[in-house]
Amino acid sequence: MLYGLDSDVPRFERLRVSHAPLSQNFEIGLPAVLLYAPQEFRNLCLVSRTLEGFGHRECFVFDPFRLVRDRYGKARTRDLRAISAGAFQKIRWHRVERPDELLREHRDHRGRVIATVAAENASPLGEFRFASTDLLLFGSESVGVPADIIAATDAAVTIPVSGQTRSLNLAVAVGIVLFELRRQLGPNSASSTSSP
Repeated sequence: MLYGLDSDVPRFERLRVSHAPLSQNFEIGLPAVLLYAPQEFRNLCLVSRTLEGFGHRECFVFDPFRLVRDRYGKARTRDLRAISAGAFQKIRWHRVERPDELLREHRDHRGRVIATVAAENASPLGEFRFASTDLLLFGSESVGVPADIIAATDAAVTIPVSGQTRSLNLAVAVGIVLFELRRQLGPNSASSTSSP
């Protein structure tokens, strides 16, 4: 079912995933992105701006807090326009009701699932080699990616930090990971390849 046909609201699809849909991002040589239970609307707006800025056309979201909607009130619409600079409407949002199924289908038919975590035992971001067929998984602002979901991934990466704050803001983490991914795969990601 397709929502958000009005140009002033985000394009949004509700998916009951039984087979992982072919990501438009793969068509242009970019990994898919799954946001797992984001909690802050303004962060979601910043994430959309970052995704769009790096050429992503869509984002999968497990959205128990219902941040992605057909329509918003005046305050959220104002935030959406100001913070995302119009990028929110340019992203096709796919709501995933069973993220475990999406991850399993992706691993079985498309490529690796890579979790981003704040853990010392994860691969440092700069040492990990991404592939254009990866699915990048980002957790919520307060609890990150749940342990059972991490256990179902192929790898976990972390952004090394040296301050006392143990993790970065979701929108900042997405930007750093996408920048590193672009650095590795190149500006014309569709023609770049990478080995695991």
